[in-house]
Amino acid sequence: MQLMLSGDSLGRVVGAIAHNGAQATVTGSDGFSAVADLRTAVESAVADGLGECFWQEAMVEYRWLFHREGNVMRIAILSSLGTLTGWEHLFWAECDVEEFQNVMHKAIEAFGVLAPQR
Repeated sequence: MQLMLSGDSLGRVVGAIAHNGAQATVTGSDGFSAVADLRTAVESAVADGLGECFWQEAMVEYRWLFHREGNVMRIAILSSLGTLTGWEHLFWAECDVEEFQNVMHKAIEAFGVLAPQR
């Protein structure tokens, strides 16, 4: 799995994710908060088996969903333009939990959102 998170001059985040031919690009208008929410969802999925977060833009909302079963992590990303269209599938993949955790943490840390101090 590959994930690249980058920011723009307006404070947005752009996420490009790919795995075994599946790929998607998603954005969030408040980059720091979006990536912090992603970090929390990743940590929850690894520790508790489920994680989700939402990235919002003016005209679209993205939903990241993570579900762990044993050593397998399932990843789904959905988008919605509003209540009339509902949620549409953008990306689905599954990979090893360790690979998922390593890829996600590397991308999140590269963006500059570090884990909270414990």
